[in-house]
Amino acid sequence: MNEKVFNAGSIMEILFSNLNVEDSSKAVNISNDWKKIVSKIKSSPDIDEKRNENLGCNISHHSRVVDLKNGVLLVEADHPGYINLLQFYKNFIMKGFQMNGNKYGIKNIAFKLAGSRGFSEVTPEEREEEARKIVERNMEEEEKGPKPAESELLSKRKRRELPPELNSIFENIEKDFEK
Repeated sequence: MNEKVFNAGSIMEILFSNLNVEDSSKAVNISNDWKKIVSKIKSSPDIDEKRNENLGCNISHHSRVVDLKNGVLLVEADHPGYINLLQFYKNFIMKGFQMNGNKYGIKNIAFKLAGSRGFSEVTPEEREEEARKIVERNMEEEEKGPKPAESELLSKRKRRELPPELNSIFENIEKDFEK
């Protein structure tokens, strides 16, 4: 049996020789800036002040920066509801990076659910097209006539699947849109 003895220093040197300290430092800085910017998100002033203050903190605790590739900041969240909120506040977040001097060259932000494979990088044109399709579908459904209890039950079921804090945030956003 051929046994070689290595000292701990040489093993550490081999292990850490491929690490780029500059890249690691940049990753930590982007992550810290992400948390600062997202933590400043506030919802409508009509909503309960405590919830209003905690919204950005909740979102930042449930999301994290994964990578920065070709000017696209890749972010993952642990629940689809947080991805929806991040997409809703995407312009605010982009503006936050720009106000910080956009030292990372971020041109867009893509989101994904933690544990899933792909990122969703929705362009404004794609969002507009999707909204148009939804409006067309809704108009077709209205022409067919109302489905009374079925749609109410479905929306209540969907709300129950959300964590309570997200459920209340979405209810408040719905109320804001009704005003």
